[in-house]
Amino acid sequence: METSIRATGPSRRWALPLAWATVTALVIAIPLTGMSGYWVRQILLAAVMALLVSGLNLSLGWAGELNLGLPAMYAAGAYVTAYVAARHINDIVLCLALSAAAAVVVGLLAGAPGLRLGGWMLAVCTFMLVQLIPITLQLIPFSVLGGTSGFTGIPVPRVFGTVLDANGFYITVIVVTSLWFAVYRNAVCSPFGRALLVLQQGPVLAQSLGLSRYRLKLTTYAFAAVPAGLAGTLYAYTDLFIAPDSLGIGLIMSLLVASIVAGRRSIYAVFCGVAFVQFINDRSTSFGEYGDIAFGAFLLIGGLLFGGGVAGLGNTLVRRYRRGRAAAADEAATTGTPPQIPAFDGRDVRLESVSKSFGGVDALREVSFVAPAGRITALIGPNGSGKTTTLNLINGFHKPGSGRVLLGDDELTGLPAERVARLGVARTFQTPAIPGEMSVLDVVGSGRIEAHGPALLPVVLRLPRYWRAVARNRKAAAGWLEILGLGAIAAEPAAAMALGTRRMIELARALCAGPRVLLLDEVASGLDPDELQELAGVLRKVRDAGVTVVVVEHNFSLVRSLADHVVVLAGGAVLTDGDPREIAEHPEVLERFLGSGAGVSGTTLEEHPAPGGQVVVAVDATAATDGAGTAERTSSHE
Repeated sequence: METSIRATGPSRRWALPLAWATVTALVIAIPLTGMSGYWVRQILLAAVMALLVSGLNLSLGWAGELNLGLPAMYAAGAYVTAYVAARHINDIVLCLALSAAAAVVVGLLAGAPGLRLGGWMLAVCTFMLVQLIPITLQLIPFSVLGGTSGFTGIPVPRVFGTVLDANGFYITVIVVTSLWFAVYRNAVCSPFGRALLVLQQGPVLAQSLGLSRYRLKLTTYAFAAVPAGLAGTLYAYTDLFIAPDSLGIGLIMSLLVASIVAGRRSIYAVFCGVAFVQFINDRSTSFGEYGDIAFGAFLLIGGLLFGGGVAGLGNTLVRRYRRGRAAAADEAATTGTPPQIPAFDGRDVRLESVSKSFGGVDALREVSFVAPAGRITALIGPNGSGKTTTLNLINGFHKPGSGRVLLGDDELTGLPAERVARLGVARTFQTPAIPGEMSVLDVVGSGRIEAHGPALLPVVLRLPRYWRAVARNRKAAAGWLEILGLGAIAAEPAAAMALGTRRMIELARALCAGPRVLLLDEVASGLDPDELQELAGVLRKVRDAGVTVVVVEHNFSLVRSLADHVVVLAGGAVLTDGDPREIAEHPEVLERFLGSGAGVSGTTLEEHPAPGGQVVVAVDATAATDGAGTAERTSSHE
């Protein structure tokens, strides 16, 4: 099984770059085969469009935001190149750098307000940016940018004073495109790319892992503008003329079609999508007035046959191949001793007279309690008593109306959730939040993205710092999978796992962050008896390692076997708190919540003192009953 979870070795690190360099060299050599100028031009145009589609994929496929302003960033790059080359310094390297910077500035000015709102508002803001292109050209004097007639007089490109002939320019375009796609691939196939997938799961999960939704999307948005600027430079030098008519809605539609055909999270399949669009555009005139209908028919058929695009089809085949190899490796591997749980720097969690209301309804009223470090504190009570709201106040999803929340000596009151997470508060959810298209190992490792992930520059350049961070994160994630008995499924898609397994994966992710405080919201729900036994054992070890554990749980038998302290909530207030045995004998708690079965819901557990006083949890297959005697279901493993 180690072969399925270990980090990529140095020999394999060079395999893909070597293959990509070989492909680049072969494409560069194409003109030497005597290919006609028409096809060489098609390759140049395909390279330019591929840069644009990669930017669209970054913003739409990875960041989950529809950026319709790429033509405006593309235009910014083209006009900056034209103006600088014709009026000042004609150097393609300088123009590439200036165009990339100009595209980022234009993109941020237009996108920053829309990103605050997200969704369709960003699409509207960026689409309006494209609509402003002809208006902007009319406002700028004709002698500067040529107005709506286009910019003429762009000189033949030079590099460091040397004029580039047709072959030299062709090589430059292919090299620039190849280098960008290496950077693009390195960015998305890294913790940065996995952070974007986490972000698409929802802002709640991202914040709980310490990720700033706005900062991450803004970074991706600026990053996606870079290839648009590069494409603008190459476009300006290709024809030595800029046609404003080619920078409008038609370009947007072509980019969207290419992205859909390739797959919105595709990398190298982008070239397949571009080739498809070029082929359809060349053939659409053959259909005369029915060209648009033919284009739409091709798009509809492609969308139905390839839901995930060409990349989705390829990824399916690769996953099947890797799954077979991983299964063979698991069969041959020997199982070692699970790693030891490391020591944690737990801190007390203190709530002081905390209140919270929603629309005039009091969810919590003057709630005060302390969850000591190295202890398990359980919150119990009926539905609607404020248990999950309490967790949300601790980890910053909600701000209290009054009162204070403290982590040791640090004030958490009012801090955003991502900052609370960075202070060492991790949690799980009632419904496991598992991003799609990620393996079990990657989901668990995502718990360390913010605290232990490298910056974007080391990621795209694959500096030693990046490889060290990846090795540490994978080792930590693999260790927690072994501790929780999930090592055999490390390479499997996490979202496809059964409910009980997803809960254990989510727990492993929270522990992988190395938290001071662990918040568990009904973590036992959906676990079968064996998984419940394993969960109880892991939580005891985590507690003994120093973590502050706060658990919301309806299964009072599990609470009795695990908790050191129990807080009972009723109507948003603390009814009572104390030792689990005291709570189990409390008259009002027995009468209102527990009933004769001493279980609220879920699989019923019984306590049996083992030699030396250790509590052993035994599974009772009978269902518990609530205070009214209504039978509750026993949990089952999906």
